[in-house]
Amino acid sequence: MVLESNADVVLGLSGKQAVVVGAGFGIGRAVARALAACGMRLVLIERDAERLAAVCDELSAVGVNADVLADGAARQAVEDARNANGPLDVLVNVVGRGRSMSGLELTAQEQLEMMQVNYFHQVEFCSAFASTCIDDGRPGVLALVSSLSALVPFPQRAAYGAAKAALGSLVASLAVELGPRSIRVNAVAPGVVRTDRSEITQEVAEQYASAIPLGRLATQQDVANAVLFLCSDLSAYVTGQTLVMDGGASLFTRMWH
Repeated sequence: MVLESNADVVLGLSGKQAVVVGAGFGIGRAVARALAACGMRLVLIERDAERLAAVCDELSAVGVNADVLADGAARQAVEDARNANGPLDVLVNVVGRGRSMSGLELTAQEQLEMMQVNYFHQVEFCSAFASTCIDDGRPGVLALVSSLSALVPFPQRAAYGAAKAALGSLVASLAVELGPRSIRVNAVAPGVVRTDRSEITQEVAEQYASAIPLGRLATQQDVANAVLFLCSDLSAYVTGQTLVMDGGASLFTRMWH
């Protein structure tokens, strides 16, 4: 037996088309760059037109300018992506945002807002993408971005953690439902990540790092690499999973607290 050493063949992504939602900066841009480096054709969805134009120019990608949190916007964006560049193979959605709120003072409206930012649009994107794959008679891959907050409780993160936990349940349920259609569904759950818009000071970063066995915070590229694995043929038999990538932080917490 001859083992193939060509990375393009191993990853199985070259020539396929990916949609990256929230690709204008941060983790989304890092994901787009990683997929482009593997030979994928890209449709990038972003609400900031200037950022979208810049990253599309950099990666020779097609852009769809959309506010994905608006009602019906996700389904329209997927349709626009399909019409603009042909059948879709992969969809990655990185859009989400955390916010510190006391669980004792949390209102129903605040929880609803966290669900809108971190969950509801994900449901719509998953549904729209899966429907497109089924209509085209093609397999597909969905890769979502969750958070360690979905699995490990943190103070002031009740609303955010609940929204991300719902996302994990969605991943598992859709994997069961869509598996027979050859559509895989997974998520990554990073710990603390240094991003473009991170407000973490160096002092706080060092404090966090001291509680992480690997001794550092995650980078945007770390997250992109994990997403790349879930999109590629290397994970061809993986579905319904939330991949924790926290440098061992959750293990450390369980050991010492």
